[in-house]
Amino acid sequence: MLKFIDWAPNPHALVVHLPIGFLVAAAMIDLLAWLQRDDTRNRCIATGFYAAGVIALLGTYLTGRSAAAEVYTRGLALPVVARHWDWALWCVLFYGALGAARVAQIFAIPSPGRLTRVTLTVAGLLGVGLLAVTGELGGRLVYEHGVGVAAPSAVAPTPKR
Repeated sequence: MLKFIDWAPNPHALVVHLPIGFLVAAAMIDLLAWLQRDDTRNRCIATGFYAAGVIALLGTYLTGRSAAAEVYTRGLALPVVARHWDWALWCVLFYGALGAARVAQIFAIPSPGRLTRVTLTVAGLLGVGLLAVTGELGGRLVYEHGVGVAAPSAVAPTPKR
């Protein structure tokens, strides 16, 4: 089990926002590239953000899997955990493929055609949708089910009269 620091036993909560920032920024830079006459520089910057986002996403996925084994999870949250895992895995696979395609495109096709650029930009925007669903499920785990927020108490509180 991965022990980070006492107040944050698993780094998932600390690193989860890194890939979101990188990958959303990459998609926005791709959109910005459409407004410019020569978009080569912005496409390269977006590809760098995608590469950093994929690395951060993989780390986030692995810390999340580790966190799931370490934090108290109520029974009603277990189906949400399973869906969150599934969507997170799809994000890793999708962005891994997109990042590889972007890097390959930079090296193999220095001046891609319009169809290639449109396809990669639309794929990036679809990926943001994947991230949004995954993040929404993670938010439900924390804010609706209290997963990872506090350890269960050994003594049940006494009801007030």
